[in-house]
Amino acid sequence: PQEGATRKEKPETQKNGTKVVESKYSNGVIKAEVPYREGRKNGLSKSYDKKGKISLELPYVNDKREGQSRRFYEGGKQVYQTTEYKDDKMHGQQVKFRENGDRLSEARYENDYPCLDLIEYYKDNTLRKDFPKIVITPIDQLESRGAYHLDISMSEKVRKVKYYLGKLTKSGCLSGDSYHILQDEIRRVGRLSYNLPPGGFMMDELNIIAAVETVYGNTYITQRSYNLAIEY
Repeated sequence: PQEGATRKEKPETQKNGTKVVESKYSNGVIKAEVPYREGRKNGLSKSYDKKGKISLELPYVNDKREGQSRRFYEGGKQVYQTTEYKDDKMHGQQVKFRENGDRLSEARYENDYPCLDLIEYYKDNTLRKDFPKIVITPIDQLESRGAYHLDISMSEKVRKVKYYLGKLTKSGCLSGDSYHILQDEIRRVGRLSYNLPPGGFMMDELNIIAAVETVYGNTYITQRSYNLAIEY
């Protein structure tokens, strides 16, 4: 609980031994209700704002998030976001809604990692189709410095982006196996650098992945293959 908040245990009300632990704001309004069984979180945990309106419902099984959570707009009447969890990780669909109930976006996650096929809707419920693409710019400095660079950027200005080298999973998701490409955070440009001695030659088939933050706070995944051929 936050400073000034208190916790207490409700009387046992369920036959399976579940006890609900409350925390309260300093004004006495309930902040959260968390069900415990055998010393672990089990059941639907609920969080509230300072006016007592529901803000979050989050299911637990043995201290791990499991099932579909619901996050609400201020006032608690309209769902803002649903997220599916498996074994304490985002796994499945995350759907966001506008305050009028229309869908704002649909995203897929696998083991906490974002996947391809993000769907976003405009206010008139039409699909967004103009997502940015990866741009790869070769910079040949072999004669002067013995170096060859690939600068990686997006086809339009983006809020945030991270670049990776590697393959997506079979189901089209990022994973911990991808190599994070160093980048200029201000310019949103990543760089791969290669050094060759005179007479050197290099060929490789690269797969570049970009994880782009959209205006709706989603992560858009896109990728591009590139055939690297350098000769000094």
